[in-house]
Amino acid sequence: MSDLERLVSLCPPPAVVDRAVLGRGVGPAIPASHLDLLNAYGTGCFDEFLWIYGAGVENKHLDIHSRTHGMRKILRRNTADGIREVLRSYGVDASELIQWGGTDNADSLMWIPVGDPVGWPTLIIESGQLGFTVSPRSSTGVLLDLLTGVLRTDVFPFDFPSENPSFSTDFIP
Repeated sequence: MSDLERLVSLCPPPAVVDRAVLGRGVGPAIPASHLDLLNAYGTGCFDEFLWIYGAGVENKHLDIHSRTHGMRKILRRNTADGIREVLRSYGVDASELIQWGGTDNADSLMWIPVGDPVGWPTLIIESGQLGFTVSPRSSTGVLLDLLTGVLRTDVFPFDFPSENPSFSTDFIP
């Protein structure tokens, strides 16, 4: 069973998905696995906390390109030493990261674009760059690992995930 199939089994997607979020817009590349995730769920929120972004979304708060541009501006001004060191180990800098998700606490989930997009690791950065975690998994794998408790990080609150994770496309700016 694939990560996406396991995620769908754990947390069913909405009955109707806005597939207009797939692959539109000008900006960084998006791994095929994330496009598959968007095809299943659309943009929205897992467990009332963790948001996933799509490409070319009208709502700039859910658009990968808009969110990536904003985060790169922040990281260009100030990147914590530990994060810089991790990025150097991958041969990239903060200006290359691509933000594919975020939380209600302003934490960021970003791809480290090295090699084939199929294998891009995810850097989870706590708001204010107070802490971070790196996962070698795709966005779908990271979501699955977070929602099943396989991946635990101090970046997220102790009560995430809930016992019965859900997905919602609702968004209030």
